[in-house]
Amino acid sequence: MVQNNIHLTECDDLQITSHLNVEALPQFLQDLLSVAHTTEQKDMLLMSSLTTLSTVMNSVYFRYGTTGKRYYPELMTFIMAGAASGKGIAELSKRLVEKVHEDTPLIIAGDSTYPAFYQQLLDQDGCGLLFETEGSVITDIWKGGAMSYNTALRKAAEHETLSKNRLNSGQTEIACPKVGMMLTGTFSQFKALVPSVENGFFSRLMTVVVREHQDFDGSVFLPSNEGAEVEALIGRLAMQVKTLAVRLNPQSTIATQVAHNPQEIEFRLTPEQASLLGQVMEKEYKEYVRVLGDGFHASVVRNGINVMRIALILSVLRQSLSLSASQPLTCSDSDFQTAMVIGTKLLLHAADAYNQIATADREAVPSIKGSYQKDTFFVSLPNSFSTGECLSIADKMGISERTTKRWLGQWTELGQLVHSYGNYEKTA
Repeated sequence: MVQNNIHLTECDDLQITSHLNVEALPQFLQDLLSVAHTTEQKDMLLMSSLTTLSTVMNSVYFRYGTTGKRYYPELMTFIMAGAASGKGIAELSKRLVEKVHEDTPLIIAGDSTYPAFYQQLLDQDGCGLLFETEGSVITDIWKGGAMSYNTALRKAAEHETLSKNRLNSGQTEIACPKVGMMLTGTFSQFKALVPSVENGFFSRLMTVVVREHQDFDGSVFLPSNEGAEVEALIGRLAMQVKTLAVRLNPQSTIATQVAHNPQEIEFRLTPEQASLLGQVMEKEYKEYVRVLGDGFHASVVRNGINVMRIALILSVLRQSLSLSASQPLTCSDSDFQTAMVIGTKLLLHAADAYNQIATADREAVPSIKGSYQKDTFFVSLPNSFSTGECLSIADKMGISERTTKRWLGQWTELGQLVHSYGNYEKTA
């Protein structure tokens, strides 16, 4: 996500670059990402933190579609990586909201049955953060059938009413659930959680696929102050999150010393930003559905909604001191650009994850022929690239140099690419 070669369009004077500038992030996130040492660690920490932070911003919303439906910022994310690959850094993002949780219950254990999950959500006014670092914990619970809260999560992602009727307790409802979810796990755990591309859970999840093979750093055993420094930094940032939660949720039990208007705050894009988001989504929709089939339709649509959610989170972090229910929160061009770059990269990760489970579920997209990996790889390439850039992207996706060069030759022969002096360009 920190590096992204995707070429995006431009609208009037607003341009979207292809590189995520960490220095353009809100200062809170810049400070947080300073503890990560590799690009992969930064990606995992950024997405896990955006997810956990989203759950303390549920008094901010944006409108979507012609009906003006309200969406809230809660994200659902699955970080997919091999064993001992460093995905444990996502645990830091949970610590950011633990001080909020101490006063106002927020965090929901992944090891929960459906009745327990529903009851805790009911007790917390429909708000919560499901956090689990081992995806298998949830799949083990869900094997019980009646214990699965898969459907509840899918409805919560759209803020649709959850209801339950039991003989002993009668009927209860959670009118507008706002649930964030942060999961990490291996590739096999992800496939067990989402066995089919037709499962609506897949399109609601933002996936981060980490394929890098990291060398072992033997210096971890040496005496160092770094651990204490990280702990102190996370503690300071957690206090900032608690202050933000008080400002945004003054009716909660932690808001004893802050007087603030309890009304919800509307988040908006500028007309230029909204126009560009629509243009990019239309382009991405046509390209991805053409290559991967109708089964990927919902992922593209919901990715656009998640871009809005990410833009909202960035805007709240940047403008936290000036938030007011009396006027809309408007996205800056800088935060919009950041959200767009992250969203474009997430769509590539979604295509990669889709490739992994669609091969075992070909009936869902019967019109697609050939290799899903090959099609996904073609989509992941920028509009123009060098052979070296192509091989670098292929290596990250686990594709051999020999296979990559064979595909380049085939695409050139078919007219999908134009080749000139070691550089390639996609045809229209």
